[in-house]
Amino acid sequence: MYSTCKKQIQVQLEIDIELFFERLDDLSQKKPLSKTEKMIICGSLLGQSRQKIADMVNLSGQNIRDLAKQNIRDRLAKSIYPKIAELIEVEQEEIAGNWVKILNFLVNPKHGYKLNPPPQLNNDNFQGSFGGQVFHSPSNQEIVKLQIEAARFYQQGLYYQALKCFLDAWEKELAIYGVGNPEILIYINNCLLEYKKSLLQERGVKIYTLAVVVPFYHNQGQVAAETLRGVAQIQLQVNLQGFKAISLEEEISLAQIKPKMFFSLHDLASPLALQIFIVNDPNNLYDPYNQTAENLVQLAPKLNLLAVIGHYSSEMTTKALDFYAKHGILLVNSSSTSNEFSLLTGGEALSFFRLTTPDCFNAKRLAEYLLNAPSKSTRKKVAIIYNQNSSYSQSYKTSVKGYLEQHQEQFTFLEECGYISGNYAQIQAYLENIKQNGVDQIIIIPDGGIEPSSLNNAGLISRLNLNNCLIAGSATFFHNNVLHWIEEQSQYRDISPGDCQIVACIPWHWDSQQNGSNSSNSLAQHFCQIGTQLWGEENLTWRSATAFDSVLVILKILAKDHSQDRQSLLIQMNQYFKEQSKQVKGVTGIIKFDQQGNRINPPTEIVAVSWNEQQQKWKWEMSKQ
Repeated sequence: MYSTCKKQIQVQLEIDIELFFERLDDLSQKKPLSKTEKMIICGSLLGQSRQKIADMVNLSGQNIRDLAKQNIRDRLAKSIYPKIAELIEVEQEEIAGNWVKILNFLVNPKHGYKLNPPPQLNNDNFQGSFGGQVFHSPSNQEIVKLQIEAARFYQQGLYYQALKCFLDAWEKELAIYGVGNPEILIYINNCLLEYKKSLLQERGVKIYTLAVVVPFYHNQGQVAAETLRGVAQIQLQVNLQGFKAISLEEEISLAQIKPKMFFSLHDLASPLALQIFIVNDPNNLYDPYNQTAENLVQLAPKLNLLAVIGHYSSEMTTKALDFYAKHGILLVNSSSTSNEFSLLTGGEALSFFRLTTPDCFNAKRLAEYLLNAPSKSTRKKVAIIYNQNSSYSQSYKTSVKGYLEQHQEQFTFLEECGYISGNYAQIQAYLENIKQNGVDQIIIIPDGGIEPSSLNNAGLISRLNLNNCLIAGSATFFHNNVLHWIEEQSQYRDISPGDCQIVACIPWHWDSQQNGSNSSNSLAQHFCQIGTQLWGEENLTWRSATAFDSVLVILKILAKDHSQDRQSLLIQMNQYFKEQSKQVKGVTGIIKFDQQGNRINPPTEIVAVSWNEQQQKWKWEMSKQ
């Protein structure tokens, strides 16, 4: 009975009870605990009644049971509580009968009794979370309270309790806002993996850890949320297959998170599971304390980290890639587009795979659109607004202008504005110059959030009230902010659909004919169908799609070669995609890589801001040109 009781504590509570007994016996010169006293402690920690504990110590008969219960009370008061109080360093009255407090002491990782404590991850220069910290919360305080409580449970290693709180937070947020929180869905999956880790491993379900680095401070967390939707969605699809292998739903209902329409990803002959480590990247070009990559490299062995998905901006990716390459860590990038990554050599080229479309391809597609766009004049006047401090923004500007200059007879260029991140007065003066010169086309290239004012200043274009002026943006211009700006201006002046000429060139769109919800790409169809149930209709953007595909290419190798460590995964990724030139069908189409890890024939789509009559709102939709 005693052995069974100890095993229950070790398995259910994951507490090193023998270590606890050893430390109690080491206290002062008090008499060591007897086997009976140890059984009393075990029973109490498991929440058993005095009657049940009396039965455990092998006493029977009503009168003898009464004596046994009295004996238990005496032992608790005279021997057990004094020892525990001395160990915890509190007064005996504080813990007498308060086994919840004693249990909280034991599960706190810092005291060393937790068998599998979550690692201590954060410091002043780094923020990462499996569930012990929530980065983005809604304004509803009930949801915030649930998230805080869940994170606290996770920190203590109480994964079942954390799971329940995260599920409640997920359901409440979905009910109130109509949109699921991808960060919370990832933490729900992580809790399930930790809670059932032993059983999953017994059934041969391998658990792999990936990190995703996103900028929660950029654009009120919208970019982070868009990326995490893609990651959370593929994690859920993969893990549901692993949970099926242990019949998890017989114990825990997953109805709150399981899509009604579900499909299995290809090539998963044997079940596996993904644990996702979310990292917040400050994404600030001038922050001397931004040591995200350095800290992640140091944590990689402790976390058994296989690969990193990220970073968002090209500048942060450039800085981070050097650290990852030196330590043999695979970096799969879903959003950085700078042409600089096409020139990688050595270890950096081996460690790098990019799922999104480089600037040279995006800029060419946008230039072709501008070349064919109708205009009120035979020679189009073009203004370019970008950030001269951003390597990405400069890269894109150079590419798009280079393509347009091949048709100089059709274009006249206004002096460029390289200070989109500057102050309001500077930008306003340039916009007035645009109006006075009768510009036909404005190319606007905000940076990836490395300077906070860039995207906000881009919003000033909505106030121009220019007739027949086409505004064309890069993928960083594709935000719902643009829709909000147009909606705001429509309150003050009449904006007809014909007056609003705003387009952007992006890698993927929900309604893409090649890879959208109604295309022949079945994976893209399912991606949109499941996304509708999890996040609401059309809330998956290009950032979600490329993030999904970033995990998908890693998953292809994990399912094929069952990589055990990051070095073998790095080797197998290079062999499969670069040396053997193999390909994968993703949400964004066929995925192939060149020797530098850049995508071969990457996708491009032109989308436009349009008034949707049926939904009575402005939307980004596929361009009809």
